[in-house]
Amino acid sequence: MIHWGMISCLRLCTFLSFWKGHTIIYSVAKGLFVLLVLTGILAAQVKETLAIDFKTYLQGAKAEILRHKKIIQEDPLDAVAYFDLGMAYLALGRHEDEVDAYQEAIKLNPKYAVAHYNLSKAYDLLKDGPNAIKHMLRAQELYSQKRNHTQMRKVQRQLKFLNLKYQGLSSSISMDHQN
Repeated sequence: MIHWGMISCLRLCTFLSFWKGHTIIYSVAKGLFVLLVLTGILAAQVKETLAIDFKTYLQGAKAEILRHKKIIQEDPLDAVAYFDLGMAYLALGRHEDEVDAYQEAIKLNPKYAVAHYNLSKAYDLLKDGPNAIKHMLRAQELYSQKRNHTQMRKVQRQLKFLNLKYQGLSSSISMDHQN
C-alpha cells in the first residue's frame, strides 16, 4: 500500500534530480529506491504493531478467563458466568474447555437457548456432528417456544449447514430427540 507521503517524497526526489541536471532514468531510479526504503520501514512497523496487538489480545482473553472463573468461584450457580467463560475460551480457540463451560451453563439452566446454540457451534468446531446437531435442534425448540423468529431463522440456517456438512444426521437425531 502506497502512502501519500511516499508519493510526495517521490515527486520531490524527481524534481530535485531534474534541478541538478540528472536524466529521467536517474531520477526515477532514485525515487523508486526511496519508495522501497519507506515501504520497508512502514511494513516493519506494521508487523511490529500486529505482534504487539496479538500479544495484547491474548493477555486480554486470558484475563477474561480468570475474571469469569473468579465470578464462578463467588457464585457457582451463575449460568451466565459459565456461558461467558465459554465465550472467553472460544476467543482463545480452547474448544474442549468451551464445551465444558457451556455444558455447565446448560446444567444450571436447561432452557438457556443461546448456550445450546453456542455449544452446537463448539461441537461443530470439534467435528462432533451428532452433538452439534442435537444441541442446535434443542436451541431451535427453545427459540420456537419463546417465539423468537429471528433466532429461529438463524438456527434453521445453521441446521441446514450442519445437515449438509454431516450428510443427513439431523433427521436421525431429530427422531431420537423427539422420542
